[in-house]
Amino acid sequence: MNEQLRNALPHKDTPFFRMLHIIVATLILLQIISSNLTESEALRDVTLTGVVTWFHVISGFALMVLGVVMLVWMLKQRGFRYYFAWVVLDFRGVVEDIKMLISFRLPEAHAGGIAALVQGLGVLALLGVALCGGFWFALNTALGTSPVLTETVLHVHKFLTVFIETYFWAHGAMGLLHIFLTVRSQRKNPVTE
Repeated sequence: MNEQLRNALPHKDTPFFRMLHIIVATLILLQIISSNLTESEALRDVTLTGVVTWFHVISGFALMVLGVVMLVWMLKQRGFRYYFAWVVLDFRGVVEDIKMLISFRLPEAHAGGIAALVQGLGVLALLGVALCGGFWFALNTALGTSPVLTETVLHVHKFLTVFIETYFWAHGAMGLLHIFLTVRSQRKNPVTE
């Protein structure tokens, strides 16, 4: 990857978070792809569907752990209000970013802004889907659990998946736009050393 493109990727100042971001994004993409090839009954089968289903379950548990690591790291680095200012009804950063967007400029990431809000909601969506999927797996494999409860949790898991898929594609598109605009800006204004 050339130097200009590598510098345009987000989080260059935090290599741990950049790598975590890439791993989580890759696993989410694999979850989206594999979800259409899974069957809960296949957990007991040694077939292609069984292998894909187990991959989906294992990578889902990995996403649960990585999602917690990501949330803890984010909160430790920047604090609760950076990502979740909306919880305390502080929308100043979002309003500021909307004003910039209306003037056809991309806002930088900052506390309470759109980028921070999107990042915080994305991690919550990831954890919601992963925890619900893990809960379904626990119910599905435990003896004596209610089939109705197990099926209900599976339906909630599938419903929550809509949020993480929407987030994945929208966040990915925003990221690609950011990279494109950064590379274009670097070409127009090359830094000479």
